[in-house]
Amino acid sequence: MSHDRDRPPHSRASGPRTGSVRLERRVALGIAALVPSFGLIGAIAMFSADGPACTTAKVVCLLVLISTVPVGAWWLRRSLDASHMPGWFVVYADVGVASMLLTFAGRDLALNGAALFAVIGIYIVYFARRRVLGFHMLFVNVVVVVLAALALAEDSHDLASTAARTLVTLLVVNSVLVFRAVIQRQLDLANTDSLTGLLNRRGLELRLERMMASLDSEHSVALMVVDLDQFKQVNDTYGHAVGDHVLRRTARRLKTATGTRPCVARTGGEEFTIALPVTETAAHRIADDIRGSVHDPVDEVPVTVSVGVAMIDGGRWSAAAVSGCGADLLHNVLLDADTAMYESKNAGGNRTTVYVGN
Repeated sequence: MSHDRDRPPHSRASGPRTGSVRLERRVALGIAALVPSFGLIGAIAMFSADGPACTTAKVVCLLVLISTVPVGAWWLRRSLDASHMPGWFVVYADVGVASMLLTFAGRDLALNGAALFAVIGIYIVYFARRRVLGFHMLFVNVVVVVLAALALAEDSHDLASTAARTLVTLLVVNSVLVFRAVIQRQLDLANTDSLTGLLNRRGLELRLERMMASLDSEHSVALMVVDLDQFKQVNDTYGHAVGDHVLRRTARRLKTATGTRPCVARTGGEEFTIALPVTETAAHRIADDIRGSVHDPVDEVPVTVSVGVAMIDGGRWSAAAVSGCGADLLHNVLLDADTAMYESKNAGGNRTTVYVGN
């Protein structure tokens, strides 16, 4: 098998360290800065006349404020390889803010402070799963209603004024649902290949990192590079419209052949990349099945593919992730799969090659 310096040039030279991934890291770092910022706001509020009045309330606030330091530091470390915001982190943020707001003597300040939930929600819609967002929205709406009820229980509050302030707060904190729909649409467009509907290169990078993060040390993932043989002749003979039809047909067959667990991406003109949790012994057989699913002799324009396979096990990934080299490892394994694919090409095409390191 070829050494790195012998590998043919290809479009994946930049590896998985794209600007989009770096942007996600910067957003994660923003969360790390946000946690102690909440603590600073709470510290200022503690010294106000509308802040916590009794000793118990001050102790609760102080505990919440102290906790922002280690939690912020934890997220700062995790943000180097962040993909999802864990559910407990959302619960911590929601309960921490609510605990402080409910101890405030000034109910007006508490309702105004509930706007912090909207800031939390904006980060949740990007980093957390749908059910976590559902918990956040339910919890926040209950807290805002409770704060409004406490305000109305005091004779000094005007009903109409409190109702208006409550409705404004609810509108602000629930607006993240619209924001989620918009950002989800933008993410779909950014992560999807418009021709085939598969993931594009950016979508593959994000999905692959998340797949590896959920992998335990005893399991492996097969990375497969699938490239159509002699595809230029298809375009030259039948035209690009037929070529596009062949690409879409190939994409459908790859998705059908691989099922729902893997991620399938179009990463080049006629190149596809598949990440599939599978044992090493089964990788070659599955790759052959995938290759066979693309070729159908009765097609109007039958095509074949060359497949290259490289394996990455959970233990190897975990060690690389801990040392901060996870992205480099994925890049190198993708290069291995690409090298194996070129071995299949050079051997005449329509075959599968599993990379074996030197």
